[in-house]
Amino acid sequence: MPTDTVQTRRVSIRLKLLRLSVVSLLLCVLTAASVGVDEAAPPAKRPVTVADAIQMNHWSNGDYFLGATSTDPVGLFSPDKRKFVVVTKRGNLERNTVEYSLLLFQTAEAWHSPKPERLITMSSSSNREGITNLKWLDDNRTIVFLGENPGEVSQVYGLDTQTKELRTRTSHPTAIVAYDITPDGRLIVYEAIREETVNPEDIRRNGVVIAAQGVEDLLVLSYATPRKIEAQDREVFLQMRDQPAVRILSRGFPSESSPPVLSPDGRYAVLVANIGDIPTAWSKYEDKLLRTRIAEQRKTGIWSQVAQYMFLDTSSRELSPLLDAPLFWKNHGIAWAKDSNSVAVSGTYLPLDAGSADELKARQQHAFVAEVRIPDRETFAITSMDAKVLSWNKESGRLMLGARHQRVPVAAFKKTRSLWTQLPGSGEDSQLDDPLDLTVDEGFNTPPRIFVHAPNDHREALLLDLNPQFSALNFGKVEVVTWNATDGHVVSGGLYLPPDYTPGKRYPLVIQTHGFNKDRFWIDGPWSSAFAAQPLAAKDIVVLQVGSSLDPAEDAKAAQTLSEAPRQMSVYEGAIDYLDNRGLIDRNRVGIVGFSRTVFHVEYALTHSMYHFAAASLADGIDGGYMNYLLWPTADYVRVNGGLPVGPSLELWLKNSPGFNLDKVAAPVRLECYGPTGFLGGWQWSSGLSLLGKPVEFLWLPDGYHMLIKPWERLVSQQGTVDWFSYWLQNVEDPVPAKQEQYTRWKELRTKLNQDTQSPKTRPPQ
Repeated sequence: MPTDTVQTRRVSIRLKLLRLSVVSLLLCVLTAASVGVDEAAPPAKRPVTVADAIQMNHWSNGDYFLGATSTDPVGLFSPDKRKFVVVTKRGNLERNTVEYSLLLFQTAEAWHSPKPERLITMSSSSNREGITNLKWLDDNRTIVFLGENPGEVSQVYGLDTQTKELRTRTSHPTAIVAYDITPDGRLIVYEAIREETVNPEDIRRNGVVIAAQGVEDLLVLSYATPRKIEAQDREVFLQMRDQPAVRILSRGFPSESSPPVLSPDGRYAVLVANIGDIPTAWSKYEDKLLRTRIAEQRKTGIWSQVAQYMFLDTSSRELSPLLDAPLFWKNHGIAWAKDSNSVAVSGTYLPLDAGSADELKARQQHAFVAEVRIPDRETFAITSMDAKVLSWNKESGRLMLGARHQRVPVAAFKKTRSLWTQLPGSGEDSQLDDPLDLTVDEGFNTPPRIFVHAPNDHREALLLDLNPQFSALNFGKVEVVTWNATDGHVVSGGLYLPPDYTPGKRYPLVIQTHGFNKDRFWIDGPWSSAFAAQPLAAKDIVVLQVGSSLDPAEDAKAAQTLSEAPRQMSVYEGAIDYLDNRGLIDRNRVGIVGFSRTVFHVEYALTHSMYHFAAASLADGIDGGYMNYLLWPTADYVRVNGGLPVGPSLELWLKNSPGFNLDKVAAPVRLECYGPTGFLGGWQWSSGLSLLGKPVEFLWLPDGYHMLIKPWERLVSQQGTVDWFSYWLQNVEDPVPAKQEQYTRWKELRTKLNQDTQSPKTRPPQ
């Protein structure tokens, strides 16, 4: 077939796919959608659907929703501890919004299953949260938060919990993504998205000098009318009460992932910023990941993955490095002393101006929890333990440290004169300052509920059942399993069985890569992009959620080397053998889903494994390919392929990079890419497979976030996953009329697959 015909057909297929009516798709699933949290559940049990996952009520926390166990408190207590608030969230499929509810509880009533007072509900139509970053003011009645409603950009709001009066505290023209406020509400420091205006007339007249721009920056220049675009970096502003905000100049790129933290008196603030100009001396730090990020080839002054703590003097409005040292990749935490004359920070390296060789070696090898005295910046190392700052108690002076992704303290320190010492006990005995402990209790077979616990005894009581409608759903049973990868190492994961599982019957299998946590209840999976574990199980498909190796040290050694992808491929192969030996699966009907990093691993398996995969889904990830390396040149691509794609190491690329081995792909592939320029990430596979006459479908969600958030985008992705594997593994089509165009496309792909299976194959040697 001529190349132009192939390209035309491929574009036609994409356009037809993107024209799929989301409204029609909603009609297919809303009949099975879950009822609201406050509605009575019907008595008859029914299968779990994608809509149930989207409309599931969650404790609202960005990290928690996206798979991590957040260290943030579940409830936020007022300064006098007499009341607290909890935020919940759920998707609204009808409106394509995510609804956030702010619930108020009285502390004295928490043991008696109280019905919360719903203070306010806000809905987000963007990928940002509708209510987040809550703070009480000292008046014990005002709650401040970042919020937005459909069509708005996020601003700082204040809500009077007694009068229910809501008013904006800021009026910034772009979205505010992080902030802090003094306890009296007098001063706000915030970070906001920077926007630039593009005028095509200037471009037509003068052209564009390509210097440090990324591909994303260049693509938006072709629009026919002047428009604003969001820049990658953030701007910092200070705003005094009832006065205009003032911009703070920064040499770095402030990070919204770690909001600024003001000192109690508002005199100073500490925040995190990624930097463009990395000091040469920092390459002496020994952490593998940090050194990789420092060594990445970049133009000077361009955003890097290396960050450091920054210090803001709110009087002089000067922003400067807090320490001449980079941050470690985890455990970031900030807490101020009561007198505002010291700040404790964690997850940071210390400057390399140590006084002794032993101290220098320790600083090169370890990140620290440290106290930095203000304003002279004298630094005191507190500990090098793997922990983050949780709080610095104003009354007792105890500095509480917690483990990553856990709010339970693991250690407590106190300063006597200039010496920090660890207090006796495990740290768990040193409770935080709240009168009650609120937790989200859940497990792989137990839906999440919020419980209240007593700090000093074992009492607990149910505070809030987030999803009472789940009693009407027929969930598949989940079990924790372990198996041997074909290279011998042991792996754990979660096995989802169909609700009406029959022992002895061999089922189709879908392998969901990229994580499993036995302490979490996931209808879809650890991520919302392309995963649909329980809905697939409801279609009589066994689902395996691949967790972690029991030897993480060996995983770390293999990461970013030629061994990374083969090691993961052996995990998938071992899983097929394990489930086949148990008599659970039909190994000729195996599908696999890759997301983010594991897209590369799955692509490697599709092009290098001797095991048969009947279908695959690849969602928005790194592919270890040549085209992506040219678009986004990072050291990661070089490391996983054994060198640069030129000279002697080119042969390694030709052997290992999946994009150079597309002729070996035997499975129909569904590609998903998100974001304004996300389609570029899947172009090598989409174009390459199409030119080879192999079955491939390419879905692009231009407004999609990496972990899909908007209900309609989640529906297209996750329901597409269910339909895709039902079709290829079971030859089952959903009879709903709105989906007939989809199946017409897939029947054409099946014709390609049948033709491809009759042609000679080049497979790697066993």
